[in-house]
Amino acid sequence: MATIAENTSITNAYQCESCGAPLVYKPGTSHLYCSYCGSVKDIAKEDFTINELRLDLYLQNFEKETYSTTKVVICANCKAKPTVNENLQSMQCPYCGSPLIESNVQQERYIKPSYVLPFRIDKSQTNEILTKWINSLWFAPNKLKKAILTPINLNGIYLPYWTYDAYTRTEYTGKRGDYHFVTVGSGKNKRTEVRTIWTNKRGTIHSFYDDILVLATNTLDQSIIKGLKGWNIKAIVKINDSFLAGFITEKYQIDLKQAFIIAKEIIKSSEKELVKKDIGGDKQQIYTMNMQFVDVTFKHILLPIYVSAFRYKQKMYAFYINGESGCISGKRPYSAIKITMAVIIAIILIGVMIWLYNN
Repeated sequence: MATIAENTSITNAYQCESCGAPLVYKPGTSHLYCSYCGSVKDIAKEDFTINELRLDLYLQNFEKETYSTTKVVICANCKAKPTVNENLQSMQCPYCGSPLIESNVQQERYIKPSYVLPFRIDKSQTNEILTKWINSLWFAPNKLKKAILTPINLNGIYLPYWTYDAYTRTEYTGKRGDYHFVTVGSGKNKRTEVRTIWTNKRGTIHSFYDDILVLATNTLDQSIIKGLKGWNIKAIVKINDSFLAGFITEKYQIDLKQAFIIAKEIIKSSEKELVKKDIGGDKQQIYTMNMQFVDVTFKHILLPIYVSAFRYKQKMYAFYINGESGCISGKRPYSAIKITMAVIIAIILIGVMIWLYNN
C-alpha cells in the first residue's frame, strides 16, 4: 500500500515565485511566507458581511442545496477526516500519528465552511506557552518539563465548528422560596430558625443567544477541548485558501442537524438559570419549561488549534493550544511523592494548630 509523505500539508499549495517552494500562511500576519528564501506574498483583503443562514429554510431545501465536494482520508485508528489536496497522496494522522493509507482517500459531499479564524500563534511561540503551563502545574513531577518541551507531532489544525444564533421564548411553572427568620422558644432555649415560605410562580422569558459554538468532530478529547477559552468569533474572515496553506483542515463528522441538537442542550442549560433568576427569591424549583426557538440561524466556520502530546514514563498525554488566543488545555501526570509530602505537612500543621489551641 502506498503511504503518504510525512509532514506534508493537506491544504491547497501555493508556489513561491522566487524559488518554487511551497508558500504557507504565516500566523498573525496577512501574507504567505516561503521558509526557504524568505519571500512573502500578501493575501488580498476582501470586504465581506457575515451572512447567517436560516436553519429552517436550509433544512427544508437540504437535498436541493448545491454541495461542495472534497477529498478526505479517513484514519483507520481514530476515524479523523482530514481533507486532502488533489496533488497529495497521504500523510500521518495529525491526531494519533498513525500512517494514513492512500486507499482510504474518498470524495465526500459537504457544506463548505464560509468563514475562518486565522492562526495568530506561530509554532515558535508554543514553547513559551508550554513553559508557562508546566510552571503553573501543581504537584508536577520534576522531570516533566523536559518531556513537555519535546512534544510529539505538533500540528496546526483548523477544526470544523457550527455556530447558532437563536431567539427563545420559554414559558415556565415553578415555585419561589423566601427565607424567613423566626424566633422560637424562650429563656435558654430561645433561638432563631430559618424557614422557607414557598410561592407558586409562572411566567415567560425571552432571550437571545449569539454564536453558540458546537464542535463538529468527535476526534478530539472533549474534556481537553472544553478548556480552550478565548475564541474571538468576531474576528473571523471570509474563507480563503491562503489562510489554510500549510495547515491541516478537518471535515466535520457531526452534521448540521446533529449539531443543533447539541446546541439546544447548551441553550437549555443557560435558559434554566435565566428562569431561576426570573422566579427570584432565595430558592427556586422549576416544574415545567416549554422552550420555543425562533429565527434560528447558523454558519459553518473553522477555528485554529495546535494538537500534540508528550510522553512521560511510557504514557502519552495529549494537549491542545488555541491557535488564536494561546490558551492551553491538556492532561498531565502528578507526582505521588509531592502529593504525599503535601498531605504529611498538612497533617503536621493541623496537629500543631490543635496543640497550640489546647495549650
